Amino acid sequence: MKRFAVLLVLGLLLAGLVSARELIIFHWWTAGGEREAADAMFKALHEIFPDIEVIENPVAGGGGVSHRVVLQSRLAAGIPPDTWQTLGGAELKSYVDGGYLVPLDDLYKQLGYYSVIPKPLANAVTIGGHPYTVPLNMHIQNILYYNKKLFDELGLEPPKSYDELIDVLKKIKAAKPNMSPLGIGTKEKWEAAFVFDSILLEVGGPEYYVKLYKGLIDVKNDPVFKEALEKLKALIPYMYPYHSSLTWDESCGLVVSGDSAMVLMGTWAIGYFKSRGWEPGVDFGAVTFPQVPERILLFHPDTYGLAKNAPHPDACRDWLMVVASPKLQIPTDVIQGGLFARLDIDPKNFPDPIRQELQEYVRTHPDKLILDQHGSIAPFSFTQAYWDAIAAFLVEPDVNKTINNVSMLFTIYNVKEEAAWYQWP
Repeated sequence: MKRFAVLLVLGLLLAGLVSARELIIFHWWTAGGEREAADAMFKALHEIFPDIEVIENPVAGGGGVSHRVVLQSRLAAGIPPDTWQTLGGAELKSYVDGGYLVPLDDLYKQLGYYSVIPKPLANAVTIGGHPYTVPLNMHIQNILYYNKKLFDELGLEPPKSYDELIDVLKKIKAAKPNMSPLGIGTKEKWEAAFVFDSILLEVGGPEYYVKLYKGLIDVKNDPVFKEALEKLKALIPYMYPYHSSLTWDESCGLVVSGDSAMVLMGTWAIGYFKSRGWEPGVDFGAVTFPQVPERILLFHPDTYGLAKNAPHPDACRDWLMVVASPKLQIPTDVIQGGLFARLDIDPKNFPDPIRQELQEYVRTHPDKLILDQHGSIAPFSFTQAYWDAIAAFLVEPDVNKTINNVSMLFTIYNVKEEAAWYQWP
């Protein structure tokens, strides 16, 4: 019946009896693996609703840094798109607090969506008791990718703790003196915070991590934060030195080109590596990092909602129904690199062993998911300034100066109050 309906609409469109419906969408998927995933999303939409014409406004930049600037100007001017890509958590909360989104309780009830996604993910898109966006994936932040053939050549095991990482970095540097073992790009600043997050998670543990980004830690008098900064400083000699000019995908490119052996990046890097012709399990491997004192997955979701006063609300609701479906999530997430938002999708739909294992781990250990700081726990105004502080530390690694700067940011942006909404576990 669905196929018949699609054919009928196509026939009517060709006959000129049905007008195409527009859907105006903002997103930031432009890098290798991302653009192809966006195409897969819209293909899935067109297969179910062929009468919807997608009008894109893609803005380049990993994590949506530039995208947000363009979007905010539209929202402030009262001319919103129908829908836009946003991360869950505090970034989403800022749009809800601004009155820019419509609650989706009825859609969630219709789809039974709460019953098929993990609770930590549901919490990330629920503000004040109401769901405001539909997540299509879960991105795991703390993954260490490595050149598998190089590791095999040198007889190295992928590191799962900071001490193991230091040991591997030293061995690679000794064997390959012209290589910068740890690839990194900090042009958009958040990449530096990713590396620091993994160190914080090991030194302080999961409860500490959450308390820090909820503003409940006095970093000025905190030995954990200071130790984590000192450990980050010790990594700098092994990092690619010209990182400030590189984006996240270019930092992954350092591993492909042989300039670096490893890079710490989210699941979306899988899509990038594959777009460069690298096969998971053959050319590159991946481990969540760290895995001590326990294996915690720092995550954030890509999501879409319905704008208040959207120009095409009916088309947008149809779009959100497709976003929630396996028909969109399977091809999109397989290409782009994220995990499925839905736990009822078989992990074997992933062609690579890396995500098969990760998806299965999430299905059996949803309590090990914690929202990362990437626009999620703390308010985004703080997060942007915090990225600047950590990225600056890699250029001028002054531990005490950075501690004082970060301490002021927690106060200036009232993190303790603004992040009180998030609860873990």
